[in-house]
Amino acid sequence: MIRVAHLLPNMEIGGRERIVSDLCRTAPGLGIDPVLIAYDPPTEGYSRIDAPGVPIIGLDRRDSAFPHRLRKVLEKQKIHVLHAQGHISAALAAGSLDHVPMLATMHIALGSGWRWLVPIIRGLRAADRLTAVSEDLARRYGYLARRQIEVIPTGVDLAHFSPLPRHRDASTPFTVGVAARLHPVKRLDDAVAAMRVLKGRGLRCRLVIAGEGPCRRHIEALAVGLDVELRGAVIDVPEFLRSLDVFLLPSDHEGTPAALLEAMAVGLPCIATRVGGMPALLGGAGVLVPRRDPRAIADEVEHLLGNPGRRVELGKAAEQRAISHSMAHQARAYAGLYALMCESSPDLRVI
Repeated sequence: MIRVAHLLPNMEIGGRERIVSDLCRTAPGLGIDPVLIAYDPPTEGYSRIDAPGVPIIGLDRRDSAFPHRLRKVLEKQKIHVLHAQGHISAALAAGSLDHVPMLATMHIALGSGWRWLVPIIRGLRAADRLTAVSEDLARRYGYLARRQIEVIPTGVDLAHFSPLPRHRDASTPFTVGVAARLHPVKRLDDAVAAMRVLKGRGLRCRLVIAGEGPCRRHIEALAVGLDVELRGAVIDVPEFLRSLDVFLLPSDHEGTPAALLEAMAVGLPCIATRVGGMPALLGGAGVLVPRRDPRAIADEVEHLLGNPGRRVELGKAAEQRAISHSMAHQARAYAGLYALMCESSPDLRVI
């Protein structure tokens, strides 16, 4: 078995955390024994993704002894590969590796991480292998790393997120849904602003947002007078998605977002901003709009509201496109990298 330690802030619900949870669930069948190392305390009251049976070791990155403590954990746990989940994780791990090879996966753009630029570059260049969840991120980080970065797109459990027939109830409002962290980068205020534009046009639309995060009160204030529901953490995501007429992701940046993939897999027509890896993911199977443009979002929602045939067409195209992004493919790709890294490290003994 190959002992793999996933290094990440914590397991609060997010795209990166979904990938880690999926890798842990598929690990036993691929000869992998996973461990989670979390370096930030979870936010009180926020929901977390489970990784049943996988040990979670807590460290504090603010501790000056963090590199030493991480090194000791890797040694004690007999880790064969450290999988740093994200650019900050790679930066934190760079001084703790000794003889343990590191795979670093890029999930999001730098954003405010520019203040970490020097340690991030050090972390990228210390990694034995680098991957990214989208071509866009591979290009961005490849420039800093001065090397080519392999792309392993986000996968989705196609059996769990399977399409089911949906029948619109004419008595209910046309429902637009978002599944995302309530965080500034997701630009949920643009989704709310689009609903206000649609209301001004006399159209009956509803916005339902699934997710938690620090912007909840801000969004609630913006949504006063509109049909907007902040549902919080959703346990049954497929059921939530199947209750929608359209899925929307108005982010400022994304890699290959799991939430968009899940919506595509259930056959929903999708609207997303033309940023990051979303144009490559959607292709012609969805609608792309400029970032930070609520009126463009409103225009596309109005168009889909009045064109049920177009909604069906886009939903079927999205479903077909999602098939190439299976969770099994993602798991096998990472397992193959772990095996190669162990083979090229003569100091490691895999039992």
